[in-house]
Amino acid sequence: MGLFNRKPKNQVIATEAEIDAAARAIARNDSTLADKLCDRAGDHSQQVAMAILARSVDYTPHQ
Repeated sequence: MGLFNRKPKNQVIATEAEIDAAARAIARNDSTLADKLCDRAGDHSQQVAMAILARSVDYTPHQ
């Protein structure tokens, strides 16, 4: 296999379960899990952060 014939591998940056767990934690005012997940995402941290924030709206209690 030549150097330029390689296909990029599909990489999983964050699973749906991880994003969901971080979103629930954000809704409880705990950003620890979200911070760790974004740090691990590296160059994709902004995408992961937006996914977490978007999902956290579903778990935020309404007054």
